[in-house]
Amino acid sequence: MLRRLALSSAFLGAFALGAPARALAAPATRTPTPTPSQTPVPSTPTPAPSATPVPPTPTLVPSPTPTLVPSATPLPTPSPTPLPTATPIPTPPAWVQALRPIPLWSGPDEFAEQLGTAARWDYFLIARPQVGDRLNVVVARTQNYAWVDALSVGPSGAPPPGWPPADLPPPSPDLSVGWVAAATDAALWADADGTLLLGLAPAYTAFKQLEPQDGSRLHVQDPYSGADSWLDAFNVGPIDPPQRVDAPGRWWGISYVDGANLRPQPSTRCVSIGVLPSGHPIVVSRWVAGEEVIKDNPTWAVLSDSTFAYSSVLRPVALPTAPPAPASSSSMTGRWIDLNLLHQVVLAYEAQTPVRLARTSTGRPGWETAPGFYTIQRRVEKETMDSSSLIGLDAQRADYKVENVRWTQYFSADGKALHENYWKPRDEFGIPSSHGCAGLVAEDARFFWNWADVGVPVIAHY
Repeated sequence: MLRRLALSSAFLGAFALGAPARALAAPATRTPTPTPSQTPVPSTPTPAPSATPVPPTPTLVPSPTPTLVPSATPLPTPSPTPLPTATPIPTPPAWVQALRPIPLWSGPDEFAEQLGTAARWDYFLIARPQVGDRLNVVVARTQNYAWVDALSVGPSGAPPPGWPPADLPPPSPDLSVGWVAAATDAALWADADGTLLLGLAPAYTAFKQLEPQDGSRLHVQDPYSGADSWLDAFNVGPIDPPQRVDAPGRWWGISYVDGANLRPQPSTRCVSIGVLPSGHPIVVSRWVAGEEVIKDNPTWAVLSDSTFAYSSVLRPVALPTAPPAPASSSSMTGRWIDLNLLHQVVLAYEAQTPVRLARTSTGRPGWETAPGFYTIQRRVEKETMDSSSLIGLDAQRADYKVENVRWTQYFSADGKALHENYWKPRDEFGIPSSHGCAGLVAEDARFFWNWADVGVPVIAHY
């Protein structure tokens, strides 16, 4: 009996200590009961305390519990996903600046009222996330809340200390006073629908915007003619009002005759592509020879590759400043003459200082005044000019004889000269029309005669 009890105790001890399964399975083969620990129980009541080792069996339970831990790990993964959706726009505090003069609104929708305006480069602190097309901001200039169109502002740093300065002018209540500039060559139109082309304004040309945009084109005014036109909005960007206006990058004029026709070729035999009202700005890319609508004037203006205007219906604008001198003149000293073939002007220079600007008309298409460095070779105070005195084929293709031509100063071997042109209407100077000379009105021809002399350099250039 004692031996049986000892065996039972040994068996239970082995079970409690986690004996190998092979040791536990051996008693199971000798008894039909599924629970080996039940065999010692009927022998004596004292083994009841030996039942206390049974609770260690839960030590096997913790082994599956770790498997529950991975099931809990996916729980945090959904929580980060909402974070990106909460930051589609800059989170306050974030600063923006007005890209142009803009309106300030009372709300984010079309029912909002305009509270005022903001100047270009005014600062705004974003107060809350964007609603629709507008941002709710604090206007740094006034410290008031307002709504601004999101596309009218751009990201910025905080305003500098002391902004706004005490002398900062108030924003204009008129949003039409903004300025824009062409980013590339930009088509200039006579109407908002873009049906009548006026020419191609060169890149960086400045325009004053006359009214807020309505459609794909801006209603603008150029600073050269002061006339209205329309500009493709996608081709321009906002700029500050120019401190000065330089000479345009191309020949600039106006339509002088009301009802002039634009043609697809330089001929009146081509169908008209539009009727040009007077007073519109005209930008000429180059001049070509075409039909002589008026005797001895074959000059046509090229507005684009497929748009031509006869030169007699155009007039040049007054240049706001002297056009740039040629780069080759940077070392010039003393007196010299700048013959600008692009703008059709002659300038008298003392070293690097222009002292007089005069309109001229140089060689027309087919008789162009060649660019180059010349000097005045000889001077004739009064003479008769006859085409028969021209050299070679020029004498055969020209036909003129003009008497009493005053103040002629020849600067090339083939007879090109500065001289008075009294037979040309005064308002038509500024358009190439001669046989190569630079014609001048009487007072300008006399000035250059008195100011220049033999040996004075003449630089002809575009």
